[in-house]
Parts: sequence; structure tokens; C-alpha cells
Amino acid sequence: MQFDALYTNGTFYTQDAARPTAGSVGVHRGRIISLDDELPATNFREVFDLRGAAAVPGFNDAHCHLSHIGEATMQVDLRPAAVRSMAELLAAVDTFAAAAPAGSWVLGQGYDQNYLGEHPTAEQLDAVSHGHPVYLIHNSRHMGVANTRAFDLAGFPDRRSVPVPDGGAVPADAGGRALGLLQETARALVMDHIPANTAADVAARVAAGSNAVLQLGITSITEPGIGAPDHIGMSRFDLAGFQLAADRGELGVRATVMPYLTTLHRIGDAQLGGHPLYGLDLGLRSGLGDDFLRIGPVKVLSDGSLIGRSAFMCCDYAADLAAGEHNRGLLQFPESDLRERLIGAHLAGWQLAVHAIGDAALDVAMDILADAQQLLPRPDARHRLEHVSVASDSQIARIAGLGLIPVPQGRFIHELGDGAARAMGAERARLTYRVKAFLDAGIDIPASTDAPVVDADPILNIASLVNRTTASGAEFVPEERITVAQAVRAYTVGSARAVHQEKDKGTLAHGQLADFVTLSEDLYTVPASEIASVKVTATIVGGRIAAGSL
Repeated sequence: MQFDALYTNGTFYTQDAARPTAGSVGVHRGRIISLDDELPATNFREVFDLRGAAAVPGFNDAHCHLSHIGEATMQVDLRPAAVRSMAELLAAVDTFAAAAPAGSWVLGQGYDQNYLGEHPTAEQLDAVSHGHPVYLIHNSRHMGVANTRAFDLAGFPDRRSVPVPDGGAVPADAGGRALGLLQETARALVMDHIPANTAADVAARVAAGSNAVLQLGITSITEPGIGAPDHIGMSRFDLAGFQLAADRGELGVRATVMPYLTTLHRIGDAQLGGHPLYGLDLGLRSGLGDDFLRIGPVKVLSDGSLIGRSAFMCCDYAADLAAGEHNRGLLQFPESDLRERLIGAHLAGWQLAVHAIGDAALDVAMDILADAQQLLPRPDARHRLEHVSVASDSQIARIAGLGLIPVPQGRFIHELGDGAARAMGAERARLTYRVKAFLDAGIDIPASTDAPVVDADPILNIASLVNRTTASGAEFVPEERITVAQAVRAYTVGSARAVHQEKDKGTLAHGQLADFVTLSEDLYTVPASEIASVKVTATIVGGRIAAGSL
């Protein structure tokens, strides 16, 4: 019998403690069937020579907005790498708007006021809109800026009488006119009037995002929030869009998708301990799917953004205090609503994923998750805390004690660290973007980027986890540095475990999915200062080369 493919003459870092390295990997029907010389090369139809290259399991981004990465290729690129000043941002919008079809919306994403000096205003956008409605998404995705035409179409002529919803903010001038910035839940005031994406639109974005991340060595992602465009997601048809992309063969990465919490509803009159159950029709819940597309945890945003200073903190942001203002951020939902829905989803069998950036939001989330487990213990629930951007030692100890999984983003350190340091102040910055403290507490963490908030490149993320320097070159809490081995393990074993998939991915071992990447240099041996220069040369998914070459 002839098997599919043998990849040989490499150094495979397997992440399997029983067999840490291997020289070759044999593949059949998408899974690993041999290591080293267990099967001769003559037993395989194809043999690929790695010529001594290092290889690791495919990178698994545990918090990655794949559809938004694809969408970003279709909109104005406003990331700091593309525009570094307000003049450059306005020029980019001007150029895009001038070429846009009449009556269409001009959408852009990725701007960061920490680089620009301030948020754009509606009036500034009016001057370069060429009559189009304009909406620009902040790189945190927790706020955006609309021009006057966009407010008009949303039912607020001349930006007047704009309501402020619970969990949101709409800054206005002395005369009561909205300035253009819409924060948190207030984004929906305008976003609800942008033409809705169809399932085909979503599929196109998923395909574009998939192609982009495959080039970076990402073979699996978890999309944190679908189906609720007023909160997170492309449309109400997100899952159909992912499935359509998969049907067309355009979903090249393995995707675990998180329905947003508001897509769940009460399950009739079902209750447990006086608490209503929340779920989806037909009893769908976490875990349904196949090797390429499955339903993961249910996701909710409990608070806002650190760099946008809307994450819910125990005390005022230092930067706002210095300006004579009091601001602790906010919860996006009343705590009672979060409690009812999250406990209800737990009771219905869902894995939970709670976005909690601020330390006050973290306490709220942990209180709710602890109460849910007390009401109905589920020993291996693996409920998640997304980001955990600010946490004290005692909070980290509680996370470990409750068996929760924090999901940090190392690349935040480099791209957002300077803004975070200004927002938090020197003393509280020590509690920000912690990673080693989780490992020291015995927590098996995943790795993620939250792309397109920051760059999706896993190599750059690993460099940030190891070096912990900001874009300005400043060290950022250097005592939280981790090793390359720890970072790679997080990106593979940790990310698989975070969605109950460690039996299929994360290690290069018998029976595992044959997902791995080859590298231009050995991550384990290059100096820390040179990690960022390492490139992924080939991405193998299911034993087949999906990007690059050998």
C-alpha cells in the first residue's frame, strides 16, 4: 500500500514531551502515521526534502477575527503601518472616496489615535468624503468615527439629538452636536445603517482572510464573535458564510467560530436552580462540526478597550486623571444581564468566552463564572477569559483556582504598549499584558493576536512575547518575558486545548492532523533580537502544501 506523503530531512519540534523532535513525518489521509524511520520512503507516493529546515506544528491563533482580516483587504487601510499622521489618514480616505461608486459607503479600519494624536472628527471626514457616508473603525474595534452624511442616513440630521445607549458613549460639542466618535454599544447607531453583508459577502471575506493567514503559517484560528453585527460579526449569516467558504474549498484554515452571546435565546421555559437556560435552536452548542469548521465557545464583550480607555478598571486611567477627568471605563452590559445570559449558556452546555480587559471587568467575569460552576459543576468546561490585559497576582491566582483559561495577545505589547503605558501610568502598567505570571501559576495558556487589531504574524507575536519591547523601543514589563519554547507551545498545544481540540492538533504525533510549518531559520536557536526576521517558508495543512514552497 502506498501512503500519501513523507516530509523528511527536517528538524520537527513536535511539542510532544515523549518525543520532542523528529527528523521526518509521514502523512496519510491528512493525519500523521509515522515519525522518523518508522516507515521507509518507498512506502509513500510523494517525498519532500526539507533540506534541514526547522518545522513546528501549524500556528493556531486562539483569538483571530479571520473575516475582518479579509474585510480589511477591501477597505481603506488605516493601520499605523499605513498611516502615521492625521494628514495621511485623511489623504487615504480622500483617495478611496474619490474612486468609490456614487452613493456607496466608504469604510476604513485600523486607525489608532495614540499614533495620530487624536480621533478624526466628522467635520474632518466631511471635507474628504466626496459626498459619501464614511465610517472608520478604530483598531481596537471598540469604537469608530462617522461623518455627517453617515449620521444623516442613521436618522440624526446634522449630528444632533444622538442618543447615548447603555454601555456606550457619544462625545458631543458644547452645542450638543456629536463630534463623530461612537464608542462601544453606540457604534450600532451608525453601523446598523451600513448595508448588511450577505452570506456570500461573508464567504468572500473568509476566503480572503484565510489566504492571508496561510501565508503566515497559521493553520487554525478561533473567530471570537459571529452573528451579531451590532456587537461583533459581519452579519446575522456569519456561520452560513463560513460554511459557504468551506463548501467552495476556500476555507483553507481550520476555523472554530464563537457565536456572540446575544445570538443565544431562552430555551423555552427550561430552568435549573431558578436560572433560565440560553442556547440556539435544535440544541446546537460548543463542539459541533468537523476538522475544518466547528462551533466553539459563546463569546461576550464584558467591557471595552484599554487603548481606547473604555475597559472597566478598578480605578481611573492615569492619563485621564492627569487631564483632570475621571474615567474608569465601563461594562457593555448591566452585570445582571451578563449574569443571566452567561449562567444560562453554561447550564445549556456551552463553553464560555468572556472578553475582560480591565481588572474590574475581570472580577465581574470571574464572579459570574464561579457562580455558574457552583450551580452546575462541569469539571472540564475550560471557560475562557479573553485578553485579561490588566490583572493582579491575586486575580491570576483566582483564575488558576477556578480552572479558567486566559487568552493573552503578545503582539499588543509591541503595537499597543506605548499607548497602554500612557493610559495606565507607571505603577499600574506593571499589571498590564502579563504572560509569564500565568505560566508561573500553572496555567496552560494559548497564543493569539486579535488580528486585525494588530498584525496576525505569529513570528512577530513570538518575538513580542520573548522580547517585550514597544514600537518606540521601550521595555514593557520585562519580568513577564517568556522563552521561545513556551511561546511555541502556547501557539500550538495551548491554543488547541483552549477549544478542546488537543486530541487532533497541537502536537506532531501519531494520529494528529498533519498541520505544520517550515521556517527559514530555527526559532529555537536564533538570538532573541533576530526572531522577528524568521520567515515561514511553507504551510502544510492536512499533509498538503497550502502556502509557500519547500
